[in-house]
Amino acid sequence: MSFIKTKKQKKDSLPKDTNTGAKKSAHKTTGISSVAPHIVIKRPWVSEKSQRISAFNQYVFLVEPSANKHMVKQEVQKRYDVQVMQVDVTQLKGKVKRFRNQLGKRAGLKKAIVTLKEGQKIETE
Repeated sequence: MSFIKTKKQKKDSLPKDTNTGAKKSAHKTTGISSVAPHIVIKRPWVSEKSQRISAFNQYVFLVEPSANKHMVKQEVQKRYDVQVMQVDVTQLKGKVKRFRNQLGKRAGLKKAIVTLKEGQKIETE
């Protein structure tokens, strides 16, 4: 009796899918980005325009560059206990700046404009 499995034994030991009869893969995929959900939203974006649109139940947040609309929606609902109706995402490209004779580029940003259900508010500082 051997304690070491051969390659053939390892391959045959994978469970089969009941619907198709095919063998399941050893790796599971969740379909979620590598960004942890608690750091999707970096901070609220405070500007004249963001203050103006807050009257229409829209709030602006600076988000992680790899975040998507679904991740932002889940995080806002969880963090602020509100119901999100719509999320719009925009990318801001970094500006090219010159320092002496050296060209450099500032980092880009990603903003999310979140629309809340009528009558709900988020208190931002």
